[in-house]
Amino acid sequence: PRRAQERGIRGPPGLGRPLGRRMTAGEDMVVVREIGRNACQKSPRRSKLAMQFIVCPPVAAAACGADEAADRAQVEAAALGPVCGGLYHRVSDALEACENGDTIRVYPGEYQERLVIEKSVTLCAADAATEEGGREEEGPCECSVTICNAGLSTVASHAHGVQVSGIKFVHTGGDTSGRGRDGPRCLEVCDGSLEVRRCAFSSSTGSAVMCVGEGSVVLRGCGLVESGRCGLICVHGGKAECVGCDLSDNALNGADVQSGGCVTLSGCRVCRNKQTGVLVADLRSFVRIDGAAITDNVRRGVTAQKSGSFVLENSTVSRNHNVGVIGIGPWEEQATPLRIVNNTISDNFSTGLWLQRGNAHVEGNEISGNGDSGVVAFGPTSVITIKDSSLCDNGGTAISVHSVQHVQVQGCRIGATPRHLGEEERTAFMLAMHPRLGKASICRVLDDAVCSEIFSQWQYDEARPNKGVGIEIRGTHASLAGNLVANSGGLGLLVGERSFVE
Repeated sequence: PRRAQERGIRGPPGLGRPLGRRMTAGEDMVVVREIGRNACQKSPRRSKLAMQFIVCPPVAAAACGADEAADRAQVEAAALGPVCGGLYHRVSDALEACENGDTIRVYPGEYQERLVIEKSVTLCAADAATEEGGREEEGPCECSVTICNAGLSTVASHAHGVQVSGIKFVHTGGDTSGRGRDGPRCLEVCDGSLEVRRCAFSSSTGSAVMCVGEGSVVLRGCGLVESGRCGLICVHGGKAECVGCDLSDNALNGADVQSGGCVTLSGCRVCRNKQTGVLVADLRSFVRIDGAAITDNVRRGVTAQKSGSFVLENSTVSRNHNVGVIGIGPWEEQATPLRIVNNTISDNFSTGLWLQRGNAHVEGNEISGNGDSGVVAFGPTSVITIKDSSLCDNGGTAISVHSVQHVQVQGCRIGATPRHLGEEERTAFMLAMHPRLGKASICRVLDDAVCSEIFSQWQYDEARPNKGVGIEIRGTHASLAGNLVANSGGLGLLVGERSFVE
């Protein structure tokens, strides 16, 4: 501030005390003039410098109840000198005055207005920390800036290259008779591209974020929570990428992808939604979920219904009140199978994994502790592969396959989960876990020294029986190879009518 006074720069009129004599405009300077209501606006630009626009609430509405935010904003505006585009009380006024490449810094407070972004600008909270990557997983931050609107969406973005960070957006009201893309929402991206970091979105009557048409949005460390409908809706060609986001406590689905939407969820939490965690529908829709926690949803964890492409990897799907993951293929032949790889699907109230009328590749999963069967698959045109998975302690049959074209079950552990076992020790483990054999039986197979060494050096999990059959095959061509089936509640393998098993 002292340097600004020595240079003769005067702060924008209308807020606080003047900082010196009026600024004189040079070649690279911007003239600031009053536009009424104690706010300012820049005159036509004389340089190509990227400008900084300052927004702060009126003194009476300052976050601290005094003029601290206003004073800080005025000091910063003066310090910026030639790159200060003006000082405003409304974000929408700053958006109207700025140009492509400019930055709008918003000071703490609550702003009642609607934002329509039609320029490639950066909109950020003044106190938002600079993110250098890797912090998205920490989840949404506590935002000191809140922008609220009733009726139409709080934010509508239509430009390419827009960036927003550190702001909470709240939406209320609106026309609740519309469904899908016509319903109320807090943020809408209909065209252009938008990147959002550590923001929060919620709508009391609609969805938190909607991406539709030619629009694309990247959300990093954001909260899409406590909305009257869905956390995220992506339809009609819209593209959304969520990294380290929270899509929880919404009245319908956490994420709803239909009619050609394309969504990637990486490291996200999708919890306690009143319907399904992630819903995918339509052959033109594409979804990839990696490293997500999808838990405690009132209905299903994940539903992929006639989707064009669906991948679920490295995720946890647990404690959902219905099926954990349900894949329903299209009526016509599906070229790209559903991929369910390296997940934990456990403790869901009904079946862990339900595959109906579609091709699926299931590999490296832990499917255990579900209230009904571990895996259920059926559909006359379905081709199912289940490899290297563990299916333990489920309430029904571990794997139940009915009337599919072909199923391959290879290298699965059913009712038993060995740890650290080499080839020789795995044979001993299979004998130990047989319901009618124990340590004494192994001693009759191996000499005493070998048996003692095995039991002293290796730790075995107890077999956890499924309450039903280990593998059930009906009306299906099946290939079974290299599976360990132990301590099933009934039969290890049940081959029903119209079946061919190799």
